[in-house]
Amino acid sequence: MSSAHHLVPGTFVVASLSYLVMLAAYFMPRRRYFHVPAMIAIMLFDLSLPFYLYLHRNWWHRLIEQQEIFSSLVWMHLGILITMYALDAFQVSTALRMVKGDQEARAAHRSQGKVLLIVRLFAILTGALLAP
Repeated sequence: MSSAHHLVPGTFVVASLSYLVMLAAYFMPRRRYFHVPAMIAIMLFDLSLPFYLYLHRNWWHRLIEQQEIFSSLVWMHLGILITMYALDAFQVSTALRMVKGDQEARAAHRSQGKVLLIVRLFAILTGALLAP
């Protein structure tokens, strides 16, 4: 068994732990010293994870040679990831509006945060299902 096969369980554990940090930060929005750095770190983690997995997995073999590109789970996971990244962008946008004093952005930011918690959970779970 190659070392790449040992990465996925560890990746799932780290992603799950980052989700717990995200939950904590979500419920502590007024503690900005924790909320803001935690959410930024989680977004950076989410952005870096595909690159990490790409560098440590044989995607050509799995997607093309084993024809998993035709799997509905692969496409569902991709759609969830795109949704998650879009929500991350909206979160940053509403956070910047709040910093500028736009109080109406606060409700949008909180609503987006709730949806992001759900979408990110599905991203982690579908990613775990796709792991060999």
